[in-house]
Amino acid sequence: MTLGPDRTTCATELREAMRAQLDTMDPPQGGNVDNPQVKPNFDALGDGVWRILTQDAETISAAAQDPTFWAFLAALRTEVEQLRAFDAGLRAAFAAWDPTLPASGATLKAAIAALTVPASTPTAPTSLNGRIR
Repeated sequence: MTLGPDRTTCATELREAMRAQLDTMDPPQGGNVDNPQVKPNFDALGDGVWRILTQDAETISAAAQDPTFWAFLAALRTEVEQLRAFDAGLRAAFAAWDPTLPASGATLKAAIAALTVPASTPTAPTSLNGRIR
């Protein structure tokens, strides 16, 4: 369930939680939450909760909350470093190449062939996990 674009979901959840609580009374009183005079109170509470969660709270993600995402970032960083090493090796190979020397072409070809090509890019997670604090 998402919070939605406004207080509606929060107000509904608060209203239904209160209904369940009031229905434990003898006689059950859960129907009181449907009173039109009570609705504005739940809407106000829902608005407050929604603002806390969407505007005031700080969301964080760390390895403890989302090891899959952080493993993806680590793998991505490894790939970037491999690409940098590949680029440096390619630049060095071409810097050492002298097109006026026939043997230099073979040296260039061998230097390029010896480069380690980075593995494929890791698959990104389809969602993120975190927590609100």
